[in-house]
Amino acid sequence: MRRRELLAGLPAVGLSAVAGCTVGGEPPEPDDLTLSAPAFEDGRIPERFTCDGEGVSPPLVVEGVPDGPESLAIVGEWLRSYGSATIWLLWNLPAAGRLELPAAIPNGPSVKSVEGARQGTNDEGFVGYRSPCHETPGRNEYRFNVYALESPLSIEGGADRDVFDEALEGKVRSSTTLSAVYERF
Repeated sequence: MRRRELLAGLPAVGLSAVAGCTVGGEPPEPDDLTLSAPAFEDGRIPERFTCDGEGVSPPLVVEGVPDGPESLAIVGEWLRSYGSATIWLLWNLPAAGRLELPAAIPNGPSVKSVEGARQGTNDEGFVGYRSPCHETPGRNEYRFNVYALESPLSIEGGADRDVFDEALEGKVRSSTTLSAVYERF
C-alpha cells in the first residue's frame, strides 16, 4: 500500500499535526511554510471549485518558503474512507517569495501562466484539476499539500501519481497541508 493511502485512512487532524509530512524519508523541521486558499470559506470549498459549479481549480497562496528550495509542488487529494484519490498534481512552481496561483488554471501538461510549471494525470485519467465531486451525500474532506523541493522535478507534464511520487522522493525540504471540506446533497 502506498504511503498516501495509509495517510488517507488516518482521522482528520489539525494543520500543525500534519505540517512537515513528506513522501519518504524523515520529515523536515517545522518552519514557516504555509498554504492557503483565499476563496475557501471557513474550511469549506465553495461550489464554484466543484462539479456542482464551474469545476475550476481554486486560487492558492504559498508563503514562508524557507531558504534553499528551488521549486514547489502541490498535490490535491480526496480523502475517502478506503484510500485517497489524486485530484491535482502540479509541480515546478517557483519557490522564491510569495506564490499566488490564480483560479481556473487550464487543464493540460504545462501551465502557461507559470513558466516551467507542469500538471499531472489525476485519478480520473485526465491531466489537470479534477474538481471535488463525491457521489455520496454528506461532507467529504479534501487535502492540498505543498512541498518545497531542493530542485525542480525532471518529469514531463502528464505524469501520473506513481511517477510523481518517485520523482519527489528525497527532494522534499519542507511541506505543509491545507484541509477543506465539501458537502453535497
